[in-house]
Amino acid sequence: MKIIIKTEFSNDYTTRIAGEQLRHLLTKCSGESEVDFSEVKIASASFFDEAFAKLILEDPDKPWFNFISVTNIHKMDDMLLTKVCIARGLKRS
Repeated sequence: MKIIIKTEFSNDYTTRIAGEQLRHLLTKCSGESEVDFSEVKIASASFFDEAFAKLILEDPDKPWFNFISVTNIHKMDDMLLTKVCIARGLKRS
């Protein structure tokens, strides 16, 4: 499943609510997922925490980033995403 952030979350892609919605999409996917950040800059720890870092609360033993690829993400957003995942104990591969 490919999720294009600019399309799927055109009105809101920085809030905790939008992040929670993305997390629910990711947990419903039975196979691999691609989250495409083309043409957007998030710069929101709240969004990344809700969308990705809290996946560890859904299933602490699942290697989430073996099934989820993050593409076309701005360099600063990528660093922020890594930071919030580490804070929750979720390792990015």
